[in-house]
Amino acid sequence: MKRPNKILLVIILIFGGLVLLRLAIKKPGADKPTAGKRTVEKVTVKAMPVKREDLNFILSYVGSIKAKDEINVFSKVPGKLLTYVASEGQAMEKGQTIALIDRDETGLKFELAPVESPINGVLGKTLLDKGANILAGSGIGGGTPLAIVVNMDEMTVKINVPEPDIPYMKNGLEAQIKVDAYPEDNFAGEVTKVSEVVDPGTRTLPIEITIPNPDHKLKSGMFARIKIIADQHKDALVLLQDTLVQELGANYVFIVEDHTAKKKKVTTGIKEDSKVEILEGLHEDEQVIVFGQQGLKDGTPVEIVEE
Repeated sequence: MKRPNKILLVIILIFGGLVLLRLAIKKPGADKPTAGKRTVEKVTVKAMPVKREDLNFILSYVGSIKAKDEINVFSKVPGKLLTYVASEGQAMEKGQTIALIDRDETGLKFELAPVESPINGVLGKTLLDKGANILAGSGIGGGTPLAIVVNMDEMTVKINVPEPDIPYMKNGLEAQIKVDAYPEDNFAGEVTKVSEVVDPGTRTLPIEITIPNPDHKLKSGMFARIKIIADQHKDALVLLQDTLVQELGANYVFIVEDHTAKKKKVTTGIKEDSKVEILEGLHEDEQVIVFGQQGLKDGTPVEIVEE
């Protein structure tokens, strides 16, 4: 046999041996798929127990603040405004002179007529320039207003309440007032007037809120955001609003049982800010999924991560 044929034979024998060795060490069934086994990944979620707390039913409105006693001041006699003897912002007592009027009438002895404050309060604004012609009156029967006197110890806000909110309105309800000038302050007020007549044009009910103002921080004309506490539910089951999952108009939550997500239908009650009352469907201390519930399916394995 020629030398090249011997080399080829050796190569064939080596290759054949390697194939036989591989077949000998390969485990039976190694290439077959594992039947009946499927790995399901757990979904990472955050959960917290359902707790009880007091929850307020809040109705929100906006309005303008006004001094409870805010009166336009008129002269009892006609003439010309000679001068103001009080300055804006000055405290006034009832009967104290605000301005002097030159009667300037033919046949009358020259005499200055005082214009007096009708109430205790503060001279809020003077309205005329010196020398202005003044007509006597009281406002109802004409006359020229010279100034505005306000009693700033109490302020009011008048609101027109929409028809759906009318059943909740009554005297004595607590109100919370916020103004831009003092963003960190909450001013406490109270519903003190509730009209018995609905405005037929707007279908709204006029109400009035009174706000104590001992420091005179609140000023007439300020824009106010008002929250009226219309009801309070004591010891209610409470969840964050974002916990709810809505489907076909119904509310659901997911709870965790044995590391599995369980879908439960719930009935909600009143809301306060981001919180909602749960009337039916849950029990206290059940672990409710508060993050990761969107898109979750009933029965999905879950893993709770700690804060």
